[in-house]
Amino acid sequence: MAPSQKLPAMTNSAIDFHSPTWRAIADKAQAQLDTLRVKNDSPALDAIRTAETRGRIAAWKELLAMADDKPAPVQETPAY
Repeated sequence: MAPSQKLPAMTNSAIDFHSPTWRAIADKAQAQLDTLRVKNDSPALDAIRTAETRGRIAAWKELLAMADDKPAPVQETPAY
């Protein structure tokens, strides 16, 4: 694919959210979320690692939100 060509937009209607494949993806995403949430609660994480972990959590949540009719939740960036 040439750099000037764009991939077609992924739509929720193009995915069967009741398929075994989606169920496996959702299960994996949920397991990753559970692991990352535990990691994020660790007092040993510095600010950079905490931000990275929160970003990864947001990405998995965005993936899971594809099965919903509503858009993924938006995480506000705190002002420092």
